[in-house]
Amino acid sequence: MCLSRVGLIGVLVLCVPLAAAAAAPTLLRETFDAADAKLPPGWRVTRGTWRVDKGTLVADSLKGEAYVLAGDADWENYEIEATATFVQVRDPGRWLSIVFRAPDDDSTPFSHFPIRQKTTARNGTEFAVKTTWKHWSVRATAKATADAKLGVPRRLRVLVQGTRVQAYLDGQRVIESQFCVDRQAGCVGLGASGCVARFDDFVVRALPNSPKPTLQAERPERCICIAHRGFSAVYPENTMLAVMKGIEAGAEGIEFDVYNSSDRIPVLMHDKTVQRTTDGQGEVAKLTLEQLRKLDAGAWKNKKFAGEPVPTLADVLGKMKATTAKAMIEIKPDGIAREIVAAVRAADMVDQVVAISFSGRACADVHALEPRLPVALVVGGKPKGTMTEQADSLCGKAKKCGATILDLNYKMLSAEFVAELRKRGFRVWCWTVDSPVAMAALARWGVEAITTNRPDLMIQWRRDLANSRK
Repeated sequence: MCLSRVGLIGVLVLCVPLAAAAAAPTLLRETFDAADAKLPPGWRVTRGTWRVDKGTLVADSLKGEAYVLAGDADWENYEIEATATFVQVRDPGRWLSIVFRAPDDDSTPFSHFPIRQKTTARNGTEFAVKTTWKHWSVRATAKATADAKLGVPRRLRVLVQGTRVQAYLDGQRVIESQFCVDRQAGCVGLGASGCVARFDDFVVRALPNSPKPTLQAERPERCICIAHRGFSAVYPENTMLAVMKGIEAGAEGIEFDVYNSSDRIPVLMHDKTVQRTTDGQGEVAKLTLEQLRKLDAGAWKNKKFAGEPVPTLADVLGKMKATTAKAMIEIKPDGIAREIVAAVRAADMVDQVVAISFSGRACADVHALEPRLPVALVVGGKPKGTMTEQADSLCGKAKKCGATILDLNYKMLSAEFVAELRKRGFRVWCWTVDSPVAMAALARWGVEAITTNRPDLMIQWRRDLANSRK
């Protein structure tokens, strides 16, 4: 058995690359060479069955989840490495993991880097946070180049510093995220679910302390709440019910998606076809308004919502006009801007609408038809290059199509990147965030509006923060 620990080194630097951890002091090293089945001193099982066997730590979690912890709850920044081997799996979707930023008992939240036995799946590797024992918040996913074979070891490595996480599999970086924001410090450990797994050569090295981030927003509780497709976590998306329930929950904005019917009437629908969210078949653009109105857009969510119709854009704007909420109209296909602008003008709501789209052409069309209407370019992933080059590219595309707002996938953001975009004169919004802790981080970084499936959670987080200032 080999076990050693040293105290955290209190070094403060302005910028430390995570990859520079090789020379860092060792906090803990364990090779599990005990002669008996007992865990090494300082290791404690919080869930499941663990034992030492033939120089490895074995987790038996075929029927559930298993976790074991080591280290101290005040460890803040560190690099963790471990060799992990699937021995038996209940199904290819099961996983083993490195745990980090964990409390020193059987409580939540804690973070982990899991790999699935089917590692080539879209979510074959993850950075996820166990927010409660019933809920995960997945902050990043990536697929690996090869699946994990039974009996073949793989090397896992995680570096966490401040809010930033990098995770490696067999020397290749697969995960990077800026959203390790649930705890500033915590224990380390291992996890497994639905499998028998072996772990060996577990090492933890200290990384320098990270500087406290400079707040970008003085009053983050003023960040605008936008209900995604209405209050879509509870009610059938893109229906009048979901829109009005989002407003009732307190959202200042309601995002919804629009296509034209075959007779060129804008209607609310996210998909190109109606199959997923109605009882009908076919493409929205090939169905008349009369055909669309006959569809049930509620029963797929829950039978208690049966009979909820597909609304027109005019229907929704007519209802929203009497409220203070803004309509965030996501234009799905190109070529329908004229009908969108006409509906907004007919409702006399130019000052109560923002047009948004992934399509630069759609944004440009709206801006050309109605320059008073604010336009947001929606983006799903960062362009290549340095942070400066990425910001220049995004802002250049937005400027070209008349957008003054960049509505970005929240996973691509960091405090520094938000600052780069704002420095260029653009407002920054993001989508789709359901974790109040992540919402709080984004608002502190200077994001002005957050799109969420859970407007109730965001409104409660804002209320709690405002009350804490009193």
